[in-house]
Amino acid sequence: MTTLGALIVLFHPSDEQLARAVAMRHLCDRLLVVDNSPQPDLRAASLLKEAGVALLHHGNRHGIAGAFNGGLQVLFEQGVDAVALFDQDSETPADYFTVMRERCASLGGHAYLLGPRIFDENDQRFLPELATSGLAVERLSVRADAALQRCAFLISSGCVISRDAFARLGRFDEALFIDHVDTEYCLRALLRNVPLYVVPQLVLSHRIGARRRHKLGAFEMTTMNHPGFRRYYSARNAMQLALQYGLRLPVAVVPNLLTLWQIVQIVLAEQDKLAKLNAIALGLWDGLFGHMGPLEKTRPRLAAKAARARTAIAPAGGEGALHQPHHS
Repeated sequence: MTTLGALIVLFHPSDEQLARAVAMRHLCDRLLVVDNSPQPDLRAASLLKEAGVALLHHGNRHGIAGAFNGGLQVLFEQGVDAVALFDQDSETPADYFTVMRERCASLGGHAYLLGPRIFDENDQRFLPELATSGLAVERLSVRADAALQRCAFLISSGCVISRDAFARLGRFDEALFIDHVDTEYCLRALLRNVPLYVVPQLVLSHRIGARRRHKLGAFEMTTMNHPGFRRYYSARNAMQLALQYGLRLPVAVVPNLLTLWQIVQIVLAEQDKLAKLNAIALGLWDGLFGHMGPLEKTRPRLAAKAARARTAIAPAGGEGALHQPHHS
């Protein structure tokens, strides 16, 4: 039988998020929680220890990519066959691990990535499942009766990585830090013939960004409202993916179209327009010239501004989520 572990990445988690992590202890074969808070979250550590949940403090070194790599290495060294990745905002269906074990077993010990369908709680809709020929993307028609369907992209939360896939694909790209970390891993999988599958039977509820809907006359627009530093990472990493993969997989250029759409959203409907547009411009420049890594290294001023924003929000009851990605 496939031994299926789980890796949850936390960043100053709420009580509800900690409760979900503890509940997963009895559903998977081995659970590891990575605390990616810059300083150890003592409350979380105490609660998880009491519940018998293994905890690794990673301190946001190399962002979400570093947290994934540290946790995956530990779990695979402990002998699990595959690992399911989760962030703290995801709610798993009750039969997630039962179904995923069955799907993993059907694929044997091969290299693969599996993921559920993703339902965005903020936007109240499913994220589109995509297929690609390498030149363009098209929306996949999901068949509810299918055990597995080949796809081209999976978001990290809810995604299962087999031991052989991790051996063939290697570690997540820590230079990206956050945003498009999972996109890059999927592009790598496409080039190295590691299949990706969506499991139509499973639906994972997920909260992506702080979405808001705006009426502009007869036109309706949904905005993400990410802060400036997230716009920086998104634009920079999209540009870097195009440079790294564009000649071999032209579809790698598509994330840059999303950058253009973000610019339209900001101009028409978001606040802090100049700050966000400036962050995107800096990101595009750094992506073009390969200035990668954490914001503190590449753009100290923007990092300091983000830190001031976190300090201002924290007393009001924020959970510190400004530097923790929900979906890249």
